[in-house]
Amino acid sequence: MSEPQPHDDLVELIVPLVEPLIERQEKVEQGLAAQETILVELTNQLERLTNIRPEQEVAPWNLYTANPKQISELLTEINQWLPWMNATYGAGQSTNMIPTCWFLHPNVVAHVVGLYTSWTAANYGSETPNSDLVYWNLRCLPDVLDIVNAPADKGGMAGCRREHRTPERMDPVPEALQDDFAQWLAEAYPLEKPDDSKEPDLEPGPVGEPQQ
Repeated sequence: MSEPQPHDDLVELIVPLVEPLIERQEKVEQGLAAQETILVELTNQLERLTNIRPEQEVAPWNLYTANPKQISELLTEINQWLPWMNATYGAGQSTNMIPTCWFLHPNVVAHVVGLYTSWTAANYGSETPNSDLVYWNLRCLPDVLDIVNAPADKGGMAGCRREHRTPERMDPVPEALQDDFAQWLAEAYPLEKPDDSKEPDLEPGPVGEPQQ
């Protein structure tokens, strides 16, 4: 029978000391893995928050919500630009020009604002040639001139070539049906969906006499 070796005794002494350290190391690794998962989730949430677009500023050509100062400055620019536009593109034909009383026609104002802002976009801010100005010349300008040359009952200025004629509104502008719209919106797109799983509350009925 062989005698026990000294290193066997040493192993027996070390094992009880090492096993708790191994268990502790496993717990530390599990804790680090859990922390890593949390950090990944926090990183994803932070990315989602940073990707949220800030509230956009109102464009100065937004006639609906831009402030009066912006609109006033823009319309002044347009009024100063129109004589050049009429002289350049008019070619001696009144139908190729926008009458000077354009600002007295709300429908024309909206279209001329779009015409001018698209012209500035095509002529400023680009250092390399592109087709924006060609598109403006061949599509934007003719389309707006068609609207300007339409009869007054269609929102145009056909009668203003010699002198301004106040446009007459043939049909009154209908008012928004606020109450009806609110009711429809609440029914079509309810903010809170009904909970079908919840049992309805039953009111207790009258207590009858006990049966014999």
